[in-house]
Amino acid sequence: MKKHTVIVVDDQKSVRSMVKRWIESDANWEVIGEASNPYEARDLIVEKQPEVMTLDVHMPGMDGIVFLKKLLPQYPMPVIMFSSSTTEGAGITLEALEAGAFDYVTKPTGTQESLTEAKEDLLSKLYESLNYNVNQLSNIKNNNSTLSKNSNSKTTFKRKLILIGSSTGGTTALRKLLNDVDETFPPILIAQHMPENFTALFAQRLNSDLKVRVIEAKDKELLQNGHVYIAPGNYHLGIQKLGTEYYTRITQTDKKNGHRPSVDVLFESAAEQEIAGSSIAIILTGMGSDGATGLLKLKNKGCLTIGQNKETCVVYGMPKAAYESGAVLYQVSIDDIVDKIKEIASL
Repeated sequence: MKKHTVIVVDDQKSVRSMVKRWIESDANWEVIGEASNPYEARDLIVEKQPEVMTLDVHMPGMDGIVFLKKLLPQYPMPVIMFSSSTTEGAGITLEALEAGAFDYVTKPTGTQESLTEAKEDLLSKLYESLNYNVNQLSNIKNNNSTLSKNSNSKTTFKRKLILIGSSTGGTTALRKLLNDVDETFPPILIAQHMPENFTALFAQRLNSDLKVRVIEAKDKELLQNGHVYIAPGNYHLGIQKLGTEYYTRITQTDKKNGHRPSVDVLFESAAEQEIAGSSIAIILTGMGSDGATGLLKLKNKGCLTIGQNKETCVVYGMPKAAYESGAVLYQVSIDDIVDKIKEIASL
């Protein structure tokens, strides 16, 4: 049986050895090379042509971000970053995702539980990386593109709420989508699979670049037009009606579909409200099927539903599951989603 191949890049030998043990605990995978710096890694890639690479963000001589920007245009491949859970680590990891990294694994803290979680997370993402749409790497340079051709047109929104779910590749897709959103849009609630520390920083980075206010959601915040509410890492985001107005609802109930925040929790929470019938819900790139069940419930309540198409997804997992369940009314490219929102906003 032919094994899938990986190279491991980290300046610490002990970390490389640990990651190699994790990977080769699965009989379908083989580490065919180790590198302590980007220069060794480059030579290994040329020689061995691995399917996947794991990469530490802090590297001697050339940091992981610079390496990614130099490497991926020449050797498009899925790269899984190893990131610390600190604010600094989160910031560098977000830069890596914007530079074309496939996904990331948070380094364990040293407890047996964290070691087990990191190992399981890595193996899961290695398998998902085999479905990576490397054609998306050619679009990385356009992530901060100018406004869409219809960005200046006036839209009358009869739809009162926009809900978005995303996972692998979602940080790039969300930036591209939200770049074309302005203060006239109804409240936008987002469940992006992301851990603590990452979501607050992600919201801050978007808020500094976009025309709308982007915040990490807190409990009982009034939903306002021109505002984007991102689910906090390790918490679920939903909506609740208090009096005549709608507010955020933040909970820490059990994970759903293995995730907290979960897209299904957000979508199902909205499906329980009267506003569901006057909403738009969108499922973006991501592995697995989180969001498919909730999106179908929303559609059945009169919500208009959009799925990102296969061609522009980093991983066509969540949108595929939703589409195959019958939950998606419109399937379009990430570049055309805002135009589709404007087109159906008055329906």
